[in-house]
Amino acid sequence: MTIDLTPFMPDTGPKYLAIARALSEAIRQGALVPGSRLPPHRRLAEALGVSVQTVSRAYAQAEKMGLVQSRVGSGTWINALDDARESAYLRGQEPRHESALIDLSIAHPVCPPSHHLAFREALAGLAEQARPEVINANRPIAGLAHQREQASEWLAGRLGVPGGPEDRVLCNGAAHGLMLAISTVVQHGDLVLTEALTDHGLIALSRTLGFQLRGVAIDDRGVIPEALDLACRRLRPRAVCLTPTQLNPTGATMDKARRDAVAEVLDHHGVWLIEDDVHALLEPPGLTPLTARLPHQSFHVTSLTKAVLPGLRAGYLSVPRGQLHHTLPRMRATTWMATPLVFEIADAWLADGTLEALAAEQRELLASRQRLAARRLAGHQMASRPTGLHLWLSLPAAWRAEELQQQAEQEGVAITTAVPFMVEQTPAPPRIRLSLGAEPDIARLESGLDRLASLLDEAPPPMMQLAY
Repeated sequence: MTIDLTPFMPDTGPKYLAIARALSEAIRQGALVPGSRLPPHRRLAEALGVSVQTVSRAYAQAEKMGLVQSRVGSGTWINALDDARESAYLRGQEPRHESALIDLSIAHPVCPPSHHLAFREALAGLAEQARPEVINANRPIAGLAHQREQASEWLAGRLGVPGGPEDRVLCNGAAHGLMLAISTVVQHGDLVLTEALTDHGLIALSRTLGFQLRGVAIDDRGVIPEALDLACRRLRPRAVCLTPTQLNPTGATMDKARRDAVAEVLDHHGVWLIEDDVHALLEPPGLTPLTARLPHQSFHVTSLTKAVLPGLRAGYLSVPRGQLHHTLPRMRATTWMATPLVFEIADAWLADGTLEALAAEQRELLASRQRLAARRLAGHQMASRPTGLHLWLSLPAAWRAEELQQQAEQEGVAITTAVPFMVEQTPAPPRIRLSLGAEPDIARLESGLDRLASLLDEAPPPMMQLAY
């Protein structure tokens, strides 16, 4: 194919790196289509007035960045952008040893000794007192009756989610709940709206289930009602999937007025809502979910993994009346039923107040880490919630997010760019997401923030070897 990279070529840096960056920008802006073949090395070299060796180095660099792949006997082909994102983020590495990278890249709550102790004590209690049906059960598919009853009381009383035990489905974490909710009302090829920057798991789910995902403009309070209204009128989506509390990666959280306005738009268009409320417990009580405003057209999903322990894969799906019989076959096909033993621990913690105590401790720990990050990164623009898992950091003009990510890794710190969270193939915002919970040792977190602050205060090295 014939391509003109001139409009995308940066003015500075080595030629091979400039060509690789130009390819990246051309792909992101849609000038180069995923699945198409790049011209042979010699032809592109002649078009750009560079050597064949320079183009060879540029193609090799682009392959490192996940933008292209070289096929023996067939040439160099442009990857789908989703594949590059997935290879860089979803196909994560195994947990690192203590001496390895300081991890500011993964969404993870703080896991203090008190949480581990509570878990061990709960397991010991189960060994002594577990009911026979908890050990022997393989139905009902939606979960054991006493566990659904306890969950429903908590969902209604603490989170404000409408419905009763008959509207609750126990599932293996929030990701499983989202899959069940979406697959209940969305078919292959249907269009779903979500925030322009959203959780990478939803993007992966769109590819798995084969639905179209389109992004809607956001601000510091989440999705913009006027933009949502326009998208609903123009695109006529089957469903809208929103995270009103601590949107990943920006942390944007809707206040009451914004929630009312968004609910009004959804009610007007009569579109299904799938509400991802996985961060609900990271906020103090008081935020009412969108589902409470739209009980007849909303699915609500939450879990305990982001506020208590990641290994406690207790997820809760609330479905609108009349939809449970559509959801249960999908539950049966994916996992039969959620693990009763996990929910027996959750059930006990909901009943005796342990869950609320652990969640309150989590908020205190995250608040302390947010204050630490604000001190260590003083002078840099950032957005975050006082008790949020992440902060959303703006970069100085000299830095590109991918370059900073690479340089930070060389300094022993793992961070995340905006790319895995982008719904549309548009230029990524000059931001990075820093997650503050994964490192259990506060001294390592402090060291990582200090190293990052030092990088931000310096100019990028002139000869960086990018590896996205």
